[in-house]
Amino acid sequence: MKHQIIKVLIVVNIVVFLISLAIIYYRYTMIFTPHIAEPQNVLPVSTQEKLVRQIATDSSKQQIFSEGEQKTEEKPLDVVKLRRPKFVFFSSKAKKVALIGDFNDWVEQPMKKVDKNRWELSIEIPEGTYLYNFVVDGKIIVDPNNKKPPQLSKRGFKSSVLELK
Repeated sequence: MKHQIIKVLIVVNIVVFLISLAIIYYRYTMIFTPHIAEPQNVLPVSTQEKLVRQIATDSSKQQIFSEGEQKTEEKPLDVVKLRRPKFVFFSSKAKKVALIGDFNDWVEQPMKKVDKNRWELSIEIPEGTYLYNFVVDGKIIVDPNNKKPPQLSKRGFKSSVLELK
């Protein structure tokens, strides 16, 4: 009977020892193994940020070749010139006016009513050529005050043209 109790105690000790080793191994790997955290609450990148990143990526490095040797030299980033155009829409009957365009991924930006019949919005965007429209009470409308001929947008409707230089 003593021999059987001793055998059971030895088996129990071995099991406890193996479990302890497993716990130590798990904790060691959790402490010393680098983990890549998943991004939390990542917001969509605006078109302006995409343009700034694209320009920074394209122009931040310049290849220089001298005496058969290739070197990479950092050069200062080009400054992106931002403009702040004011969009104005006139309507005495409109209840809600918003601005959409390729500069904001065609997402409605509400305009502010400043008079009985005047709606305004100023936004900061980089220099370039853009297509835009007004959304008046849910209906897409070209800018009636824009003298440039409208162009067909990638979304399939006529849009006003804005050139910022």
